[in-house]
Amino acid sequence: MAKREPFSELHSSYDTLSFTEFTEQYKALYESNMVKVRLFELTLPWLAATKQFMLPEHSEVIVHCLYQQAFEHKDSSQERVLIIAWPLVHSTNHSNKNHDNKHQWSKQKISSLTSFYAAVSEPIFVNSPNKKAMRQLLADITRHHPWSSMQLGAFETGVVTQALREYFPYQRLYSQTVNVYQEALTDYASYYQQRPSQLRNTIKRREKKLAKAHQYHTDIITDIARFPEAFNAYKSIYQQSWKGEEYSFDFIEQVCLAALTENKLRLGLLFVDDEPAAAQLWFLQNTGPKLVADVNDSGSVYSQKEGYQKTASIFKLAYSPKYQQYSVGSILSLVLSEHVISEDKVTTIEFGMGAEPYKKDWLSDTRVRQSYQVFNPQSIYGKLAIIRHMIIPSVITFVMTRITNTLLLIKSIYK
Repeated sequence: MAKREPFSELHSSYDTLSFTEFTEQYKALYESNMVKVRLFELTLPWLAATKQFMLPEHSEVIVHCLYQQAFEHKDSSQERVLIIAWPLVHSTNHSNKNHDNKHQWSKQKISSLTSFYAAVSEPIFVNSPNKKAMRQLLADITRHHPWSSMQLGAFETGVVTQALREYFPYQRLYSQTVNVYQEALTDYASYYQQRPSQLRNTIKRREKKLAKAHQYHTDIITDIARFPEAFNAYKSIYQQSWKGEEYSFDFIEQVCLAALTENKLRLGLLFVDDEPAAAQLWFLQNTGPKLVADVNDSGSVYSQKEGYQKTASIFKLAYSPKYQQYSVGSILSLVLSEHVISEDKVTTIEFGMGAEPYKKDWLSDTRVRQSYQVFNPQSIYGKLAIIRHMIIPSVITFVMTRITNTLLLIKSIYK
């Protein structure tokens, strides 16, 4: 393979692949040479399960690829080197049929290949993220495909969000979620001592109460042979819990099996008198040397820090209401925390999404992840969406501000 040169818009090319074509052509490259992904939900197995179980009707996945033209100096030949791949879902919603049963209008939408199971969604970068390359890929996608709106994300602040906000004139923040996490973990004893004393004391008291009233034990499944029985226990607990029926146990099972084959799943179970009482699914991810971004006008300049990062992502939590009085979920959380820190040597633990108050007892830091909605002014539906979601709210805000200021002025005059 030719040596990779700095990105240049003059030496780039764009192409699309089906998801199957992409995985066949780039699976080896993805596993060996691409920048290590931070979370399991950004890996190819997760994306494949999303495509299989979570796609809306009348949609297809297209992988948008940006290549760099690398030159072989011996004969001046060119080799295309993949630098970004972005699997996106293209959906069409037809409406307004005429008498010939033909569609007069079609609302064409592009969205990230994600679902409510995923807390974050990103393009696949072969090298370090580059803002110029990201802008070029956005330009190629919008130029080569019909669309009225895009729903993209969730993203953490960085190259992708910067390129998106700069490139699209009609975009808005669609949703915002909080991610609770803690990094720089070194040993379990230090992590445990950082937890609030009320949490530690409550767990000690409830665990003592549980041990006095029942026999209990915990188990952490890390191998495929024990997975089927353990997953049935997980499903039983989940269905008994306040969460009720799962949208797709098939999706959960497939991503868990994929993670197990790479030693990236920790399925924790707590049994009371041999009855499943609590279950948790955690994913592990080796993220390689930590990359620190210094973003400037020309893109992103990355420097490497020593040391490898390893993340544990808490995906699913459930417990049986029958044993709620013993805090079986919290007891299991401590067991898993000790395991991933002491045995798996993780340096970061994170909850997938949501800022429920209890999470901040377990992890200390928060960050925001954002999703964006983009509108195409060249599309009739795009124009209507711009009016509805951007112009009308701006006019209402302006009018209400003027009214409020006028009322305040009148009040000050007659005070």
